[in-house]
Amino acid sequence: MRKKLIIILFCILIVSVAAIGISSFASFDVPVNNIVVITGNEPTLCSFLASHTNRDDIDISILSPIPDWTSPGRIEVTLGLTNARRSFRTIRKNAYVHILEPVLYVEVEVDTPVDSIRPQAFLSYIHTIAARTLFETQILTNLEGMTNSTGQHHIELSLNDAHFSSILRVIDTTPPEAITTDISTLMGVPVFASRFITYLFDHSPPVTVQFKDQNGPDIFRAGQQTVEILVADYYGNTAIYTATLTVLPNYAPPQFIGVRDLQFELGSAAMFRQGVSATDAFGREIDFTVDSGMVDIDTLGVYYITYRAEDSCGNYTEVTARVYIVDVDPEQVRERANTILERILYDGMTQVEQTRAIFDWITVNVGYAAGFEHRTVYESANEALVHRRGDCFVFYSISELLLTMAGIPNMRIDRVGGNSRHVWNLINPDGLGWHHFDTTPLVVRQIDRFMFTQTQAEEFTEIIHRAGQGRDYFTFDPELYPEIVRYRPQY
Repeated sequence: MRKKLIIILFCILIVSVAAIGISSFASFDVPVNNIVVITGNEPTLCSFLASHTNRDDIDISILSPIPDWTSPGRIEVTLGLTNARRSFRTIRKNAYVHILEPVLYVEVEVDTPVDSIRPQAFLSYIHTIAARTLFETQILTNLEGMTNSTGQHHIELSLNDAHFSSILRVIDTTPPEAITTDISTLMGVPVFASRFITYLFDHSPPVTVQFKDQNGPDIFRAGQQTVEILVADYYGNTAIYTATLTVLPNYAPPQFIGVRDLQFELGSAAMFRQGVSATDAFGREIDFTVDSGMVDIDTLGVYYITYRAEDSCGNYTEVTARVYIVDVDPEQVRERANTILERILYDGMTQVEQTRAIFDWITVNVGYAAGFEHRTVYESANEALVHRRGDCFVFYSISELLLTMAGIPNMRIDRVGGNSRHVWNLINPDGLGWHHFDTTPLVVRQIDRFMFTQTQAEEFTEIIHRAGQGRDYFTFDPELYPEIVRYRPQY
């Protein structure tokens, strides 16, 4: 009986021990993590264990496959886990290894708030991380102020306490911001694109402002037109803004250049357009017509021709000139005059000095004689050059010819009133202003008729009158001439 009791107790003990062993093995289960590491950093194997696991009781190993810690990507591995204290049996668990590689740089737009820059952006393959994978990233460098302007910044970061570095590149891809205004301009007056801009801002100056159309708006077309203004910053970011340009009509008539009285030799070819041009109010050359129907080149006399120019706005100008048909060859007269100029003018002379030389030559070499029939400047100048005599029109004519050929501005001026007709010259050498210039001899010797002022002309007129040589000698209609210098400057 006692022996039977002992056998029963031994069986109970064996069953209990087996039950305890089975119970201990069945309860052995260890939760594992997916892990995240930086390329080149091999983690400790306990990183796979959940944080609440007693890691000292667990032996862990990677059964397969063994990751290449230098190659980025996601790898599923099989872990072997053994409870070293309660059982030596190994269980298997699967987990993911995420090997992330730092990127070379991260680009952000200038003025990006620094608190919006996430450290995960500096890691590649971040998109491969499985859900519920715990990892911690941190930017260690203070980013304050780094995004205020473009440039590159070296920064330090960490992933699960493993440090790595990257570049924060601040770029500008935003076009300049501008506010435009509408403007008006007179027809033909150039406008610049910048005139349309009232506000302009960009992070990357300098900013260029120009018309989208390289030719710009049509400033010769009256009315309103839309202009497109292209703004571009240093990095080539561009934007186009629009505005309205109003071109105001032009009412200024065209102008003729070179219209003058003409002399042609009897029976020669008449060239009325030679040396003549017309421009509109904006300096653009335009075509013109010449009405010369009244000229008879085969008959001596004085004729009139009319030049007419009309611009695109309908403004027009008409100018009348005399045409003298003469019995002298104008070219021969000019050749004779040029011979005189070559003898009396020298290189380096001022126009005042040239004018004085012309005055002296005429007053010394041409004598006064009355009774001439006055037709043209060339005929009268030829009289002075060949016969060395003449009346006031001859003196005026030779003066005009020599002054004009020397390039000295001059014009004709006629007496108003007085006992007889008188004509003389106005000159403006070296841009000193218009002065009187009279080479006709006078009995009153104390009067210097070279380049005298209006005040002197009035004084001379009074002196001549008191000397009994006539009244109103240098009297004229001032409305017909430019303003004449009243007081003599220091030449």
